[in-house]
Amino acid sequence: MRTVFHCMWLVVLLVVPFVSGMAASPEVDEFEILMDKIRMDFVHNPSIESALSKYNPADGSFTDIDYSRTDRTNWEPLIHIDRISDFVFAYTNEENKYFQDEALYDKIVAALEYWYQRNPNCSNWWYNQIAEPQKTGVLLIQMRAGKKQIPSDLENRTLQRMKAEGGDPGKWTGANMTDIALHWIYRACLTADEDLLKTAIDYSYSTVKYTTAEGFQYDNSYFQHGVQLYIGGYGDEILKGVTQVAMYTQGTQYALPSEKMAILDKFMRETYYQTIRGKYMLFDVLGRGMSRPGITDKSAMSLFARRMIVLAPEYADEYRAIVERLEGQRPADYGITPLHTHYFRGDYTLHVRSGYTFDVRMVSARTARCEYGNGENLKTYFLSDGCTNMVIDGDEYFGIFPVWNWTKIPGVTAPQMPVVPKAASDWQTPGTATFVGGVSDSIYGVTAYAYDDKYAGINTAAKKAWFFFDDEIVCLGAGITSTATTDLYTTVNQCLLKEKPVTASVNDRITTLGMGDFSYENNLNWVLHNGMGYMFPSGGRLSLTNRIQTGDWYDINTSAPKGEQEKEVFTLGFEHGRSPKNAAYAYIIIPNKNTVEEMEAYRTDDLEILTNTDSVQVVRHKKLGIWQMVFYREATFKHKQISVTVDRGCALLFKETDRTITQFHIADPAQTQSVINVDIRIPAKVKKAQRVVCDFTGTGIYAGMSKVYSLK
Repeated sequence: MRTVFHCMWLVVLLVVPFVSGMAASPEVDEFEILMDKIRMDFVHNPSIESALSKYNPADGSFTDIDYSRTDRTNWEPLIHIDRISDFVFAYTNEENKYFQDEALYDKIVAALEYWYQRNPNCSNWWYNQIAEPQKTGVLLIQMRAGKKQIPSDLENRTLQRMKAEGGDPGKWTGANMTDIALHWIYRACLTADEDLLKTAIDYSYSTVKYTTAEGFQYDNSYFQHGVQLYIGGYGDEILKGVTQVAMYTQGTQYALPSEKMAILDKFMRETYYQTIRGKYMLFDVLGRGMSRPGITDKSAMSLFARRMIVLAPEYADEYRAIVERLEGQRPADYGITPLHTHYFRGDYTLHVRSGYTFDVRMVSARTARCEYGNGENLKTYFLSDGCTNMVIDGDEYFGIFPVWNWTKIPGVTAPQMPVVPKAASDWQTPGTATFVGGVSDSIYGVTAYAYDDKYAGINTAAKKAWFFFDDEIVCLGAGITSTATTDLYTTVNQCLLKEKPVTASVNDRITTLGMGDFSYENNLNWVLHNGMGYMFPSGGRLSLTNRIQTGDWYDINTSAPKGEQEKEVFTLGFEHGRSPKNAAYAYIIIPNKNTVEEMEAYRTDDLEILTNTDSVQVVRHKKLGIWQMVFYREATFKHKQISVTVDRGCALLFKETDRTITQFHIADPAQTQSVINVDIRIPAKVKKAQRVVCDFTGTGIYAGMSKVYSLK
């Protein structure tokens, strides 16, 4: 899969003056209406001098293209179709000096004939069934507007090949179905085939539904390649295709139905664009695409939001704010409102505040690890094991991946293996953990990951939890045990060294840290780098490095160009040593602290880490009146203000109202669909514990979703 984005010119002009959903009058040729919209969607004025210099007049080929190549990525022969397309847009654009040029017309016809006769084929089906036929359909539609058109025999032969070799959307799911259906729409318009058009549009829209297969999930996440999180990458692709078709069909009898528009809009506003900070997407939702240079820059994805301004005008202001953030007209915090979502289908947590974004990506036996297919993302193994992004501007990790130490992924506890293992399968390898999930009230929450991996000598287990508030995130680990043959390390962060020197408080004394390696033994109070503060309330053996790291994109993606990359990198984390038993850690992330004075002024008095063991982890935020608890098994937590006993593992969130607790949220990270009995005693309210029966039986696909219960 490769996402192809096109210039969209004067979007508002695409809307024809019909009432959405109404059929057009008999005099209106809807095929021509659709083709006019398609032309406007792709219109551009290309420079073709370079391509012309490589054109071979003897047969219509290009001298610099190896048509025998079959590479699975960056398929070279496709350049031929791109150049024909540029020739077509030059020939049909009044502002281009080759407008209606007879010699250029002859080259277009000869080049298209050469492609038909040569019929190059890629070893990656995506190019054959999506990329090539989509591009071919667009250039044929554009050429219909030229002074001279493609000879009918050649056009018909080309269309027949598109039909024969372009794939069947009915055999695919999600973004792949939508992508194939798109060139069926092009073919239907060119052949004026009403039945084909209706079928193709039905396929395009059939992907906009909630499903347990590939596609939009019931928790508002997105899956592709099995049960694998793909909010970016394939998420980009399905939004490109569906919004494209929705724009084409708006105001016609083929318009996107309102109930499907609601699903599309919800995903875009509440999930997709929430994972983009400024113009940069969080790297762990991109799948194997994160190993492609420049991929986290999603400024071009403002196109989808621009389309939604037209398609969902009731949310136009919100989409305008998204456009302004992605295109750099507004800062990263513009128009951001607080939210906290645990995606119980995707094993993913997203915490958004105006001043920062933080996420956690995990994997369970119910989901798949991040893939490394097609020679991409070759060092991704640990990415799925509690990886965290922490961003203020959004570019904190931009371009870092070739020089990353992939055993020190932020948030992850992993042995420092000399070679990162590859999962058993490059495409759909399930996780092994069963207790993976979180509870949320939509603003706050806690996420837990009972990590246990015996694969490839990793042999490491830990109980990891993240407690989310407004101005801080508390990160706890307990029961950390490993029999791996290398040292174990929990990474707090590994990001670009954007600010020098780094400031730290050691033994309550301020110090500045330049380039180098630094070690601490229970005496590092806090660290400040690039607006992000890190506190260590329980001490620990920590290391901090500011160093130049080198690497090569090719080492993580065999389709990327070779060449050594060099970047300055900041790394901070806990050293657990060789074969730790029941080790623990605690750290607090404090975003938006820019000076020593701000860090010194910050007090943890309102935060209480009340317990951190392999059975119970509890954090209380006194100022917010929030108690967050993770029980990994049957256990009791006692405090002078509350006592809680559970008979099964669960995650709980209590919020005080007028100094008392009237309700709580609960989730079952193991998704056992069982009854969880919760005995709660609040001494200030009642002397006897109250039992609340939390019934998750029969919850099915919603087994990991948070529930709310009231106290009497």
